[in-house]
Amino acid sequence: MMMGSTLQWLTAIHILTFQHISCLITDQFISYPPNSSVIGVIGEGVVLPCYVVADNIPEIFSVQWIFNEQSQKIPVSTYDGKTQKEKQDEKYQGRTEFFHSEFGAGNMSLLLKNIRSSDKGSYTCVVSFNDEYHDALIELKVAAKGGVPSISMRSYMKQSIGLTCHADGWFPKPEVIWLDGQGQVRKEQSSTKVMMMPSGLYRVITSMKLKPGSDMEVSCRIVNNLLKTTSESRILISGNHKKTIKAVKMKTKMEEENEQLKSMLEQEKATNRRAKSKLKDRFGQLKAELDFWEARSHAVFIAVNPDCRVLELPVPGAPKVEDTSSEPAGLNSPSTVPVLVGKEGFASGKHYWEVEVGQQQDWVLGVVREKEGQEEEGTIAGEDFWALHRSQGELFSSKGNRKIEKKDMSCTVIGVLLDLEEAQVKFYEAEQMNVIVKIPISLGKEHAERFYPFLPKREEGVVTPVIHPVLIPVPLETL
Repeated sequence: MMMGSTLQWLTAIHILTFQHISCLITDQFISYPPNSSVIGVIGEGVVLPCYVVADNIPEIFSVQWIFNEQSQKIPVSTYDGKTQKEKQDEKYQGRTEFFHSEFGAGNMSLLLKNIRSSDKGSYTCVVSFNDEYHDALIELKVAAKGGVPSISMRSYMKQSIGLTCHADGWFPKPEVIWLDGQGQVRKEQSSTKVMMMPSGLYRVITSMKLKPGSDMEVSCRIVNNLLKTTSESRILISGNHKKTIKAVKMKTKMEEENEQLKSMLEQEKATNRRAKSKLKDRFGQLKAELDFWEARSHAVFIAVNPDCRVLELPVPGAPKVEDTSSEPAGLNSPSTVPVLVGKEGFASGKHYWEVEVGQQQDWVLGVVREKEGQEEEGTIAGEDFWALHRSQGELFSSKGNRKIEKKDMSCTVIGVLLDLEEAQVKFYEAEQMNVIVKIPISLGKEHAERFYPFLPKREEGVVTPVIHPVLIPVPLETL
């Protein structure tokens, strides 16, 4: 309702002005006012004035309002007298309106509604008829009176009181003033931040500290110098307020200490987790070493027969030419490998020995099972041996079901534990004291079967894995 009254009053003033000038100037085509400025309030409407004084304004004429940006000119709104239609730029769609009923009187002004901060700038009114053109430049200044400032007490530090004042919705950047009880500018230093919000308006945050003995009545005043308006809030700090601030300070301190304790607890938990992980790793390492030394406590002397036996051993085939992967190809049909079998076999208990393989790329070693009366000559069947072998630089373990499992390694001494109590064979990296692989043994029902160590036999001139001497431990005397 107030906006409508304001617009009617502005329109009446403009018409009176036009009538006054038209009495003074005739037979000329001019526009009024000359270069001038108007102020618009964000969210409200404003009239951009443009008046034409002429003896006669024909029915067919055109008027165009142009917004002069730095990089381009935007046609805000255009009226074409031939079609009697208006055309608006997308940015101004639904926000502009001409005074059609006053065209004949020369009122070419434009009503701009719902003003935004981005509307600030210069506008040109261009009027043309009877092959004549004239323009007028209007500067639109945009302003907004924001909300009432809010004062809060921040803290109570070193006997001084911290105050914060904030207000939103101001344009352009406002001025901030701290006042005492007599309305005088306070002498304390203040810190002020002015930030633009997504709406295009400004948010003001200012803070200061009151020292003991100073005036406890404080005002925060926000000034819009363009609109010549102010907004102010006042606070009176009493003794009760001081007690409240002290209580807030104590609460804040307790919360900070609580957060510090939480942080220390989390750090302690993290430290304990790391320590636990290290202890777990160390425990696993010690357990592996203990297992190795327990296996080594069953060391036995090994000697092999010079007679050669033949072992059918599955080995990986050569990789295909088009295969660029580093993985070996699938297993070929078993290849015959000459091996040397130990002289002494074992029917029960635990027995450990070591074999030096050096840096050789191809070798095989393990345990073979033979029964009483079985021919020593001939081929050893796959289900009667358990082996670890290296072929083409890759390490494999053969199980009873002939499944091959690959494992990378670079050790030079292999430890073998034949454990007939647990029905398994373990292969160790003797230098690293850890298990490479564990293979279960299928024990038969015949008591006459025995298990013998074996290792490969090479051609003359080729280095062959050999039995590595192990210091056989002496059993401890029972006290």
